[in-house]
Parts: sequence; structure tokens; C-alpha cells
Amino acid sequence: MSYMQLFDKDVMDRAFNSDQLIRLLLDKKTDPIEFQPIKLAKRDVLFLENLIHDYIYIVKKGFFSHSKGNHVISFTTDKEIIGMDSILGNEVSFFTVEALTESKLWRFSKEDVMRKLMSTQEGVFYLYNDMKAINEYLVQRNVFQMVDTKDRIMACLIQLGKRYGEENDYQIKLPKTLTRKIIANYLNITITTMYFLCKQLIQDGFLEANSQALVVKKAGIMENKLLVPLL
Repeated sequence: MSYMQLFDKDVMDRAFNSDQLIRLLLDKKTDPIEFQPIKLAKRDVLFLENLIHDYIYIVKKGFFSHSKGNHVISFTTDKEIIGMDSILGNEVSFFTVEALTESKLWRFSKEDVMRKLMSTQEGVFYLYNDMKAINEYLVQRNVFQMVDTKDRIMACLIQLGKRYGEENDYQIKLPKTLTRKIIANYLNITITTMYFLCKQLIQDGFLEANSQALVVKKAGIMENKLLVPLL
């Protein structure tokens, strides 16, 4: 790969994204490293904030919350990596990571992961891309912090639904795991406010009524110029 190709943004995004990192860590042909499959029950804590943990995890199947001081900051789901934000041996975790569903993961030692990354000439770019993805996620989330609460809820439901849910031409369906209570915590609003405004959003035609999961109607998005760019 030439110098210009290596430092091209699109090439970087394709060559060093999380999917490629997972392939690298699971590869048993080139400098293989050991990993163990583990299972977690719903509400099991993977590791706690402000403590040193020894492992990096790939989520095979499951859904996790990342929280700080009991406030949910982000989520992780299938084919994503947990623990890269505190990969150094003596680095404490910034988050508490909790399983929101029964989950299956692959567990790697931090030392082995770092050794494998540093054994490749481009290993540092996987770390760069992982931190870049985290920053972009947090920036996108914070863009709507200054708008009113109702618009914040709508923007949040669209963003979470597109990232973790199911989408077709007419609607965006959030996973059942993302309840009103969890999303209220994520948005730092009261549960009472969340339930009240969700009822209004049903009346406004933004949310489906009588649905176990939160379902956003795309027709309702098109009526709000603030939200259209999120589609």
C-alpha cells in the first residue's frame, strides 16, 4: 500500500475499521493469540469504571451499556469491541460495562492484543480508527444537546434506531432492549418526562402506538427540518 493510499480517509476507514480489527484478532494464521469464549447473563457487569481490567472483548452476540456514575453514555452490540478505550496495562476503565441481554463474547488479554497490533506496521491505525469512531459517536450525540427535550428525544430515537435497530422504507424500529427507562437515563431526563413526551409523539404521529418496541414513523420525520438530515 502506497503512502498516499495509506493516508487516504476512505482507505483508512475500509482497511482499519472494527470489522477488519476483529478479523485480525481472530486470525489464527498470522501471529495467533489466544482467546476464550465467555457467556454473560442479563445485568451481569463485564467490568467496573475506575478499575484496571486485563481484557479486551469482541461481542459475538449481545447488547451492552457503557455508563459513568450510573449515567449511560453509549452502547455496544454484535461484532463490536469493548475495552479498546483503556488498552494500556495500567489504565483504568472510564466506563462500567453491563450486559443488557444474555450475551456471548470472545475474551483476549490486553497484552496479547497490543502485541499483535504492534507486530504489524499499520497496527496503530486500528487504535486511531477506534478512537475516531468513539469521538464521532459522541459528537453526533452532543449535537442535539442544545435543542428542546422533545426534539432531543426524537433525534435520539432516530440515531439509536438506525445504529442498533431495524429499518425499512416506512419506519425505524429500536431493539426492545432500549426501553424508555434506559433512553431516559441516556438523555439525562426523568422517566416521567420520557413517558409524557412519548405519549405526545404518538399523538403527533412520530411514534407507533401499541408497540412493544419503540417504532419511529419516517413520515413523521419528514415534517421536521431539524431531523431530516438524520435519515
